[in-house]
Amino acid sequence: MKKLVSDYRRFFWVTPLVLSCLVLVPKSNAEEANLKINILNLKKPGFLYLSICKDETGFRGTVENESVEESCIASVKEINLQNSEINSMLPHGEYAFTLYVDFNGNQKLDKNFLGIPKEQYGFSNNVMGRMSPPTFDQAKFAIAGPTTQNIKLRIGIPEQN
Repeated sequence: MKKLVSDYRRFFWVTPLVLSCLVLVPKSNAEEANLKINILNLKKPGFLYLSICKDETGFRGTVENESVEESCIASVKEINLQNSEINSMLPHGEYAFTLYVDFNGNQKLDKNFLGIPKEQYGFSNNVMGRMSPPTFDQAKFAIAGPTTQNIKLRIGIPEQN
């Protein structure tokens, strides 16, 4: 009987301690979701350069300077006509991304003498600016669960709809 009482006391003392520890453990996987990017209109294989940004500063730096910014997640992936899907796990929040396909392997977006892209590129939400890249606010989208972006790649100056 003494052992039974001792076991109950231990149970009632240890259980709240264990439960309180579980409450303090951060929710790592519960606040992440998959971002699936389907690349549409790919003309030929190459290397896909993708930069997913959390803020305006990172997005603008990535677009204007083609640099890897601290607030952005950058990746390079070989892409072809049969394999044109990208998946990334991201924490919940707002993001905007830019991408381009490097056809010739020189690790940059080739442009003509006027600065117009000669290789395919795109932005989240398929947005385009007027005679300039879009802003973060135009391209941003929320991730609060599984999210899909279907991106139609372009070359040159985009047509205005």
